[in-house]
Amino acid sequence: MKNKKYRKPVLILTVLFCVSLTGCTKIYNGTDELTEKARKEMPVSDFETTDIQYAGMSVADNKALAWFISGNEYQAHYYLPLEVEVKGDDKYSFVRTYKPMNGETDNIAILNWNGGYSFVANNSDCASVKITGENGIYEEKVKEVPYVFYYPSIPSQYVFLDSDGNELS
Repeated sequence: MKNKKYRKPVLILTVLFCVSLTGCTKIYNGTDELTEKARKEMPVSDFETTDIQYAGMSVADNKALAWFISGNEYQAHYYLPLEVEVKGDDKYSFVRTYKPMNGETDNIAILNWNGGYSFVANNSDCASVKITGENGIYEEKVKEVPYVFYYPSIPSQYVFLDSDGNELS
């Protein structure tokens, strides 16, 4: 019964230790540091030497989905969405990675994320994405590639269009 007097201090120390661990999350400053984190998370064989490009970020509340693209014009591309928590101006903590869906056309990736869809268009022929959702038809103009944007609900349909309005295949 003499162990009872040690239970309370041990319990308090355990709680303090657990609380202190949650404050030890690594903070990544800017997209350069996030790119290096993405390099380590990328499931490609030569990740140390593979070209990796930051494509852009979808933001919703204090969460964000940073998109990264591996490869170059001579290599196949891999798209890596990396979820982060926004901790301040250009400061992020890593949450997890996802495996995106590929678009119906080359160099487009999509992820069902945070109740909506995050898109990355890395196809120079893609001029816009036409989305049919609960509020009607919305068209997102692709300003430059790679181009990342977030549609905040689940669309019933989406199509990728060239500059003439033709569906990309």
